[in-house]
Amino acid sequence: MLPLLLVVVIDLIGFGIIIPFLPFYAETYGASPQKVTMLMVTFSFFQFMAAPIWGSLSDRFGRRIIIWITLAGSIIAYILLAYSHTLYGLFFARALAGFMAGNISPAQAYIADITDKNNRAKAMGLFGAAFGIGFILGPAIGGILAGSDPKNPNVILPPLVAASLSFIALTLSLLVLKDTRSYMKNKKNRRILSLIEAIKIPNLGQLILVSFAVTVVFASMESTFSLWSERTFNWGAEQNGYVFAFSGICGVLVQGFLIAPLVKRFGESFLCIIGIILVSAGMLSIAISYLNYHAYLSMALIAFGLGLFMPTISTLIVNIVSEDRRGWVLGVNQSVSSLARIIGPAMAGVLFELYGKNSPYIFGGLILLLFLIFFKNFIKKASD
Repeated sequence: MLPLLLVVVIDLIGFGIIIPFLPFYAETYGASPQKVTMLMVTFSFFQFMAAPIWGSLSDRFGRRIIIWITLAGSIIAYILLAYSHTLYGLFFARALAGFMAGNISPAQAYIADITDKNNRAKAMGLFGAAFGIGFILGPAIGGILAGSDPKNPNVILPPLVAASLSFIALTLSLLVLKDTRSYMKNKKNRRILSLIEAIKIPNLGQLILVSFAVTVVFASMESTFSLWSERTFNWGAEQNGYVFAFSGICGVLVQGFLIAPLVKRFGESFLCIIGIILVSAGMLSIAISYLNYHAYLSMALIAFGLGLFMPTISTLIVNIVSEDRRGWVLGVNQSVSSLARIIGPAMAGVLFELYGKNSPYIFGGLILLLFLIFFKNFIKKASD
């Protein structure tokens, strides 16, 4: 499992490099804030479309080959981004990058294949920690590479470094990853299963809906926090970078070190519920923050909540289905999460503009509490 986690960390650092400079890159072509937002939505939309496809293909052809293909595609997407000469070129590059980002579900399925039920939450936690490390190091490196001048960012170096890291990840995966299943030789072709089929499986649809709600709320925070902190504390990009790095460290701490003993002591369902409560509390805490350290405390609550929620909900979801559907169900869940990352920012932007800077956080916190009331029993049943 460690070789795969190393591949994920290297690839995610490359992904994170793009985050801080992309809006400034788009503005060099005269993009409005709305078009900058749509550039980000484009990535999530194509990830949403691709995730169940890659997940289902990995069930049929094996995880390893799909990871290879998507890493190779990511290299091409980063190179296209570096040498785009129009805004449309940026959109195309991000669309391709989003489509290739559907490799997360095969990577998760790989972990599910090589772990048993008792150790799966720990493994998913380590997978989440790998994500956290990537999102801590990536944006920091990307900001340094792009430079401090928002009007004249270095738009070539960050995507080329990201492409180089994906190449390293691809080379490493070619050398160390072993396939976990053979080619499925069914007599009839297996079609790509849909979200509708997932909903028909007892308790699975409810868990996916809970995952969707948490991701919508988190994406709404992620897309508006910089705007909120600017209006509340007069923070710029540097200060926001610090707080996001801090939250990433909190997430790594939970998913990398605490999740395994906590699951052993309390179980997945309990920690999943506690995670939702902490995310809700963090959202509401942002709305009432008026000192700098309040914002850090609020982000810590959200990071700890997500650190508990993400690996446990993934474990509960994957344990419901048979082994040959793990890639598919994780692909469906990732696809739904990508949809949530489209809806969350759009919803938050409307609330922010119409009802004030605190409204996305109040609304998100309350929505999660309502979801917890209605779906708590389904979460508890999932571990039975």
